[in-house]
Amino acid sequence: MIHLPGTGFLEAPITTVHTPLRRVSIADALAAMSRYRVRAAAVERLSSADAEGRIVACDIRAAVDVPAFARSMVDGYAVVAADVTGASADSPVRLMLAGTVLMGDAAHAPVQRGEAVAVPTGGAIPEGATGVIKVEDTDARDGIVTVFDASDCEDRITPKASDVRAHDVLFTAGRRLSPAGVGLLCAAGVAEVDVYRLPVIGVLVTGDELVPAHKPLAPGQIHESNGVAITAALKALGFAPRSYGIISDERDRLENVLHDALDDCDGVIISGGSSVGQRDHVPAVVAAAGEPGVVVHGVRAKPGRPVMLAMIGEQPVIGLPGNPVSALVMLEALARPILLRMFGIDDRPRAFRARLERALATDPQLEHRIPVQLLSVVGGLTARPLLGSSSQLHILAHADAVIIVPEGSGGVPAGAMVDAFPFSATRTS
Repeated sequence: MIHLPGTGFLEAPITTVHTPLRRVSIADALAAMSRYRVRAAAVERLSSADAEGRIVACDIRAAVDVPAFARSMVDGYAVVAADVTGASADSPVRLMLAGTVLMGDAAHAPVQRGEAVAVPTGGAIPEGATGVIKVEDTDARDGIVTVFDASDCEDRITPKASDVRAHDVLFTAGRRLSPAGVGLLCAAGVAEVDVYRLPVIGVLVTGDELVPAHKPLAPGQIHESNGVAITAALKALGFAPRSYGIISDERDRLENVLHDALDDCDGVIISGGSSVGQRDHVPAVVAAAGEPGVVVHGVRAKPGRPVMLAMIGEQPVIGLPGNPVSALVMLEALARPILLRMFGIDDRPRAFRARLERALATDPQLEHRIPVQLLSVVGGLTARPLLGSSSQLHILAHADAVIIVPEGSGGVPAGAMVDAFPFSATRTS
């Protein structure tokens, strides 16, 4: 086994039978893929109530003001603020009770000087009212409302259209709708919305040693996990993954399944078989599947060096390493931005600034992506590196983000400020 300095990720020696990998940087790999058109996701119209988690296909404008009328923020009495200036327990102000506004009703009559109108929380403010007195600061009896405290009464009215104005843009194309987002659509009178259909991404997992989690292990076997994790990540990103199960390390079998996946899906992710070993058939099979074929095979990054990126027509085909950490880190670094182009999204993940807890020494010839936990401390966040083998999935299972140590740097000192990029499942677009 070979141990390179830095993260502690281990990689087994490889018997090379294909052309050696021509490794490029992550940035150059993405740039190379960006030269090819990807199949655009189709558009469908959904009820706003059913659109949570979907990606908006065009700008959405409000149909009505929100709120549609001035509303009271408290249970109390709508008044002309000038009438109650200086009201106190020692010098109360008395107003005539002129009516009551009920929830769901309009305020039919304006408030005149010297009058008060009872209003509930969320109720309509009568015309002419400029403040609301909390009910606990009053005493009402025999048609007279006595006001003992009018401080801040003008701050208890939510003005009409203070949240959203009719025709305001609520969401621009490419935005993922959150639960609050679909609530806003309905509040603004938008009953239906155009969103992108979920592109279908085929998930192929290769390896003679793999068996499903529900089956007992024979000697030399391991439980399949990459396909499950990749499927979950694709769902979180807004895709419809389609599993093609575990595929044996036979070239003919891989060719047949890939052919089916390309017929059925908008893109394909293959886990395992992307390196240059005797049983690593993915690059050759993909190269023979169509044009333009393999675009990138190998990146100067750790983990994830043997990753493969290809285009068959307008369908991206992404070969991820078989090691779980490598596969999921490259899914975030490469597959995510490539696939999100189906929605017209130029993916630029946001980062948290954090202080590195311990020094990291890395191979200067590679870009390193280090899983970290983010700890909340006085003064901000601390990034705690999680080090280990690229086969140790528990590392990513307990990580919040990755930090990127650039190629050529050789490491990062303890206490340095770093950018921490959250994983898809822990962030929103």
